[in-house]
Amino acid sequence: MSIKSIFNNIKSNPFLRNVAILSSGTIISQLIVIATSPFLTRLYSVEAFGLLSVFSSFAVFFAVLSTGRYELALGLPDDNRKAAKIFKLIIYIGACVSVLYLILIFLLKDIIHIQDKTGFLTNNQVYLAPVYIFFGALYSALGYWNQRDKRYKRITIANAFQVIGTSIFSMLFGVLKFENGLILSLILGIIISSTFLLLTDKKLLDELADSNKGILEVGKEYSSFPRYMILSDLSLTACQQFIPILFSALYNTTIVGFFSMANRMIRLPNIVITSSVGNVFRNDAIDEIRNQGNCEKLYNSTFKKLLLMSFPIYLIIFAVSPKLFSIIFGAKWEVAGYMARILSVALFFEFISAPLNTLFYIFEKQKILMRLQMANAILIFISIFLGYYLKNDYLLSLTFYMIVSVLSSLVFLYFTNNLSKNEGRKI
Repeated sequence: MSIKSIFNNIKSNPFLRNVAILSSGTIISQLIVIATSPFLTRLYSVEAFGLLSVFSSFAVFFAVLSTGRYELALGLPDDNRKAAKIFKLIIYIGACVSVLYLILIFLLKDIIHIQDKTGFLTNNQVYLAPVYIFFGALYSALGYWNQRDKRYKRITIANAFQVIGTSIFSMLFGVLKFENGLILSLILGIIISSTFLLLTDKKLLDELADSNKGILEVGKEYSSFPRYMILSDLSLTACQQFIPILFSALYNTTIVGFFSMANRMIRLPNIVITSSVGNVFRNDAIDEIRNQGNCEKLYNSTFKKLLLMSFPIYLIIFAVSPKLFSIIFGAKWEVAGYMARILSVALFFEFISAPLNTLFYIFEKQKILMRLQMANAILIFISIFLGYYLKNDYLLSLTFYMIVSVLSSLVFLYFTNNLSKNEGRKI
């Protein structure tokens, strides 16, 4: 098949076309990440990457509470005004939660003087975490708002602004020898992208101006999202974000730095493709369910596409990552390459299962998802600690984590396969 015929096939297929639109900006952004990483690894220490990973892990974990998970409901109302009320509710929740976090940080750091082995509270940049959390909530809400109307190009541009802005500031602060330049750049990147999406959306601004009443009523109507999805997504986020925190507490920030770089590079296929596929799959699944009562055909088709895309990518990563990391980032980063090899197995299965998990939200099976993710989080914590307890070996901890992650992905695939047939009552 020629390149021209591939492009024609993508243009004629709405699903592939929308995935391509969402992926294109992310691909460009991640290419910039790849291009700048060899310079950043020479401008910043391994420990600096470790501190960035710990900061972002804590911030992303606590950011789950900052929206009440109401952003997942933005695509459900047929009325834009009703959706705008949900959006405004998210802003209110995000502002309140961010202020509470600021007070909590002040109490723990400057009043109680709590001993923090992870290094999160010992860094003065911790006071910027609430800022990052608020804009993270805003950015998430803006993303789902644009998905309502399938305005994928705007999301693509915003994602590009975020990553490009973060990369440019990281390079600049690195040259200027800013000790916490990586953390500051992360925050500036999300502020830039959020501001772009908000101020260039006249339709949203108009709807927000006319949606001052009935916000609490809408919050009650979609209360199942905070009731079930906060605990569920806290568990999922804990699985993803607490690994650097656990490694920092059990081992040291140097090990976290190696893990951070491995995860930063190895997750590129997932970042570029799976979120785009998941967003398009969710919207197409909703349409197919409304028309046919199930989305089994779409599910099977998407599963096959994900499998065919992921296998060659992660096979290559598994084979060459240790040598590749050493060549690109310097000899001291070879350890990160071995970590990447272990992670590649888990991410291969996650690549396939993660986009399909949106069916839990569509069929309002948040309670089941919450239980599955809580069980997964507990098992991951145990697996990482087990490697430390048995041999005090970070690679063994990572291997146990990989095994649990693979089993978890297979369980999620079992449930979503049943849901695609509209067999929710059988689960």
